[in-house]
Amino acid sequence: MAGLHRLLALLALALGSVAVSVAEDKAKDAELRSLPCPDPQDISPCVCTVDQQHNMDIDCSQVESEDQLAQVFSSNIPFPSFRKLLINRNQHLKVLRNGDLGPASFQIIEIMSGLLEEVQDGALSKSYSTATRIDLQLNRLSKFPFHEIPSFTSLTTLWLNLNSLSEFPILTSDSLTDIQIDGNFISEIPLTGFQGVKNVNTISVALNDVTTIAPGTFTDIPHLSTLFLFTNGLSEIPAGAIEFSGRGVLYLHQNNISKIAVGAITGLGDGELYLFENSLTVLDEEVFGAFLSAGATLNIDDNPLGCGCEIAWLITNSAYMSLISPGASCYDGEMLVNLDPTIFVDFC
Repeated sequence: MAGLHRLLALLALALGSVAVSVAEDKAKDAELRSLPCPDPQDISPCVCTVDQQHNMDIDCSQVESEDQLAQVFSSNIPFPSFRKLLINRNQHLKVLRNGDLGPASFQIIEIMSGLLEEVQDGALSKSYSTATRIDLQLNRLSKFPFHEIPSFTSLTTLWLNLNSLSEFPILTSDSLTDIQIDGNFISEIPLTGFQGVKNVNTISVALNDVTTIAPGTFTDIPHLSTLFLFTNGLSEIPAGAIEFSGRGVLYLHQNNISKIAVGAITGLGDGELYLFENSLTVLDEEVFGAFLSAGATLNIDDNPLGCGCEIAWLITNSAYMSLISPGASCYDGEMLVNLDPTIFVDFC
């Protein structure tokens, strides 16, 4: 009997080992075959994930060189149509070379917060028809194939903020709606800079070194609704410089603006105008009255405003005053909201 018990125990142990082995194999198979993703070992150190709609994202943040990135995308990738490529905080990748992404195409390309200096011609060519957003913020980018932008037929969003671009790129696109090139070293916006992107609604050229805007720079852009030009070196906005399509939001704060010409900004409607931290001493009624009469709100805090009779038109109009930022003050620090309108009525 003892021998029989021993035999049964050994058999149970063997069956248990087989069950564990089968479970481990199944787990490995599941790990290997998260279709439509490639096998993990083929694309390591990149990691592919997929959602219930079969959208594949590939995270290559851990690649250690351009060659390793190229090796990943030259491996067996049965389904090369990805939703997103993510490379975040990578300290090795400096050039995105033509061919490095193999046959893969992407809808969203995010290479952010790294050391990327150059995107070569053709590097993103497999995504010409699929890319909707290219986000290369917070790198050292100084070279990008802007001449290829017309080939990206689905591209709506181009974000190149906080890079090392020194010249304004000439852009042409029928699909772009959001263009952001903040925080570069751009000193001049050419008159034709945005004339090739007629469907754009958001433009941001803030945190650069722009000192002048030529008349016509931001006009004849039918869908323009939001424009960021804050923290540049602007001192004046000339007539015919900026035109919105009925309601606009304009960020001009933290410049050195002392004069806005009549007709400089049109189509603002009941939008918003941010002019805080500038050098305005006079609020010209012909200029600012036009904004306020259309219902626009104005933030004019931290400007050295004169508060004599030249501002009577504003102080005596309660409807206009309700649209002025409550922190607006005179050059001596007295708040506009604390000024007595009757004094202006009596003396002006």
